[in-house]
Order: sequence, then C-alpha cells, then structure tokens
Amino acid sequence: MPLIYPVAEDTPDDADTTFDDFADDWSETWVVEIDTDHESEDEGEYVRLGPVGAQQAWDLAHEIEDKRPGWVISILPIFAVETDADDLIAQIESDDD
Repeated sequence: MPLIYPVAEDTPDDADTTFDDFADDWSETWVVEIDTDHESEDEGEYVRLGPVGAQQAWDLAHEIEDKRPGWVISILPIFAVETDADDLIAQIESDDD
C-alpha cells in the first residue's frame, strides 16, 4: 500500500525518494497517520502518532511500512495556526479554486 508524504518540488515523479527529497521544510512538527482498514467503505481505523520531527516521522513511517505493507501510511505536516477561523476557512477555500 502507499506511503504518502510531501516531496520537494524538483523531485522527479518516478524517483525512489529518500529523506533528502522529503519536503521537511514545510513544518517543524509532523504526524504519522496510519490507516489499517483502508479498503472498508466505512470510516477506516486510523492511528495518528506525533507530533514528531521530520526525520523521526520519516524513519517511523518507513519502518512501519516495511512491517505492514498493507497499511496506508501518511506523513503529514502540522502547521501553526496564526489566524482566526474565518481567515483559515478563506485560505482553505481559496486553495480549492
């Protein structure tokens, strides 16, 4: 199953990515999300681990993927909230356009 994480803009689509390609500059803190039941149409079984640093998230996600290749694992940045809810909603909705 896939291991999902952001990569640097200049990373080729077909690259065997390494930590050097990981977009670790997006955030100082990260969370590893694991979906153990991704094939179910109902809500999946999610586990979220963190916050952790970029290297720790990378290492943990790859180790879990090696041991449980059927799980979907995502490495997600945690962004500091420096605005109010209305501004945050406007930013999110503007990204959809």
